[in-house]
Amino acid sequence: MSSYGSNPHPTSCLESLSRNELRKHLRLVRRSLPEPQQALAAEQIAKKLQSSPWLKKRLDSSPPASINIALYLSNDGEISPDVFCHYLWSLGVKVYLPIINGETLLFGLYDADTQWQQNQFEIDEPVDLNPLPPEQLHMVCLPLVGFDNTGGRLGMGGGFYDKTFAKKAKHTVLVGLAHDCQQVTKLPIEHWDVPLDGIVTESQQIQCN
Repeated sequence: MSSYGSNPHPTSCLESLSRNELRKHLRLVRRSLPEPQQALAAEQIAKKLQSSPWLKKRLDSSPPASINIALYLSNDGEISPDVFCHYLWSLGVKVYLPIINGETLLFGLYDADTQWQQNQFEIDEPVDLNPLPPEQLHMVCLPLVGFDNTGGRLGMGGGFYDKTFAKKAKHTVLVGLAHDCQQVTKLPIEHWDVPLDGIVTESQQIQCN
């Protein structure tokens, strides 16, 4: 594990909380961030992602049009990947968004012509008649509720990403995006939790695996 930059004050006073209690607390913290701070964090994270080793390695070995990267539509105070998305579009990289498929995810193409539908959580999803299976993705940026610097991830509790990437392809890199205030000293990890390959916040770029 290596880190560029650091959060000097990861939240250590929450270790006694259950996963659900911790999730509730960190979601509240995330939602309480003012919009200007949210926007600045999104720009800072986009810059780190643009120069990240995960993206650079792929761009050095493949033409942009052959690269598939999954992002997400932010809500509930999540870091917005929109700035990074526009950068990827400018390169010609194909961008995908998650589509709920039972207990797992498929990924629909996201571009200027995308049509939309809502899933059961009233979150927009792209309409794609030929969605991409997860093993065809090269990089996946996913939102975090909480994280620690070993790659532990606390999500929204649905388990969609864990089930989707339980048998992750070797070429697929999972990168979590979060605010510094979502870091804890040590997350309670379950056996089904899929570890992250990297984490990016406004002040950190952590390589986990």
